[in-house]
Amino acid sequence: MSSAPDSPELLVPKRRVWPVLVVLAAIVLGVGIAFYRISREPLPLRVLIAVDLDGYWWEGSRPAAALADGLADRLADIGFEPVRGGDPEVTEILEKAKSPEEAARKLRAAFLVTASLRPQLIEHPVEGGYIETRVDAPIEVRYLGDAEGSEGRLMAWSGAKEKGDALRLLANSLANMAFDEVYPRLTGHSTIQAIFQGRDLKRSAQLQPAKNYLEFRNRKLEEAKKTYEDLEKTRKEADRGAKVTYHSPVSAQDALGGAGASGVLVKTADVTPFVAVRTMELSWITRLETLEWRAPAGEKKLLWSGYHVFSYPSVAPEGAPVIFVEDLFGWAKTLTVVGADGQSKRIRVDPEHRFVDPKIAPGGKAAVLYDRPCRECPANLLVVSTDDGRALFERQHEGGSFGGLAWIDPTHLAFLYTPAIPPVPAEAEDAEETEPVAARTPKMPPQSLFIVDLGAQPPAAAAVHTARENQIFQSPEASRDGRLLAMESHGDGAAQLALFNIADKKLSLFDLGGPRTPAFSPDGKTLALVRNGDIALFDVEKKEIRPLTDNPWLERYPVFSPDGARVYFESLGDDPNYPRRANSLVASAGVADAGKPEPAVEGKP
Repeated sequence: MSSAPDSPELLVPKRRVWPVLVVLAAIVLGVGIAFYRISREPLPLRVLIAVDLDGYWWEGSRPAAALADGLADRLADIGFEPVRGGDPEVTEILEKAKSPEEAARKLRAAFLVTASLRPQLIEHPVEGGYIETRVDAPIEVRYLGDAEGSEGRLMAWSGAKEKGDALRLLANSLANMAFDEVYPRLTGHSTIQAIFQGRDLKRSAQLQPAKNYLEFRNRKLEEAKKTYEDLEKTRKEADRGAKVTYHSPVSAQDALGGAGASGVLVKTADVTPFVAVRTMELSWITRLETLEWRAPAGEKKLLWSGYHVFSYPSVAPEGAPVIFVEDLFGWAKTLTVVGADGQSKRIRVDPEHRFVDPKIAPGGKAAVLYDRPCRECPANLLVVSTDDGRALFERQHEGGSFGGLAWIDPTHLAFLYTPAIPPVPAEAEDAEETEPVAARTPKMPPQSLFIVDLGAQPPAAAAVHTARENQIFQSPEASRDGRLLAMESHGDGAAQLALFNIADKKLSLFDLGGPRTPAFSPDGKTLALVRNGDIALFDVEKKEIRPLTDNPWLERYPVFSPDGARVYFESLGDDPNYPRRANSLVASAGVADAGKPEPAVEGKP
């Protein structure tokens, strides 16, 4: 008996299911991993700003928040995605993270901006209190996939009565500077450059403002650079007299404070070109002002940096000390002295008085200056000790005015003074209107030259010369040997050079074509002065004048080098990039390169 055939289910072997399940599981796992990776992958335009300024912004620091908000606004304007507060999840991640880098990774930021700003706090002893803040620290931009970042530097200052306000103002002043340091480091990274090239169309469109700004910024900065280069070339080609050597970049706004063995004393007020995001206009970032010695070969020695030097600094003939007036953000003025050791001290701090144009005596033990009790008040004359700021001599204005100051030697000072106009007599007030006004108006009293003997007890001032009617002297300068005093003489006609012999009190005048701001050589035999905007040299013994410079630029304030071989001066001009800014360059020319001498015409005393 034959058996029945096997059923088809028994004849066909069963397929194994588990390999299929494994494949499906692998696919699901792969998708999950890919999704996880994508969900954790840094977003290329996201930036975490982690600037520590009295704490981080997510820790409640208002100064840090002000700086971060200012920088974030500028980055957002051009398409970046800065991490901001307000989202509880973001705040929780930031607060729990052990470091800004860990927070950046959890927040999927591709870039991390970090800076640890530890401002210097200086409390000034003024009524109501005043706190000055300064910061000088690096700022880093790092792509989280890179081992190292790129560093810039932040330098700024501010001040206020309260620490919190001072820090907030400091943060606000840092926003543009931080953007100018951060932006080029972000856009210069390869990931952003790839987006600029269109590899990610959506993000490329988002970053189009950044690309436009980058191209416009680079073009404007290159144009500004080219404009300065053209001006530098023009200046070099413009000399028709002695060759002028410039000791400042052509974009500078430098002031010449004097000369010494270390070179020239220069006050800087540098700016950095900056293109504003929203206006797309070329502007500038103001840097800290500095005082520095600038050697002929170009070496620099920093003496001081701060907010603002009010008027000009002064240096003793020996090269130290240096004295200057520091403006503390309009809250107060200081008299600050820098010694030969480079250490500075504020010998006076005053919220009301305005100290102007201090001049330091030979030997450096005293300084004379104008002292205005208030902004609009007439100036008094004040001599102070450079050791502690105590007054050594005072002369009130008494309704009159001072016209110039000059040290003759360590204990003798010359100054010019014009008394007040006397009051109108009562009988003149009652005079008939038919009488000429001139007859009823008191005349201006004549100006006098005084010499103060600070060695006397008490110090005494005596008039040694009185100007004639309608004559005014200005810009007195004494020779090193204390024998002669040179001044501008103004009256009828062009200005003249006045030479006053201190010993015999004899005055001589010379017609030199309107000379200004005379300065003696170290040996007292030559005067450098400004004539028609150029520098000229007057031989005191031969009574001859020689042109030194001849160019289109306005030059002023000549000063001899210690060896008498060169004359330093300021060369002025308009800034070609900024209509509201002037340039001032420290320059010099060799005395040996002066032109042919011309006889000076002696005027009537």
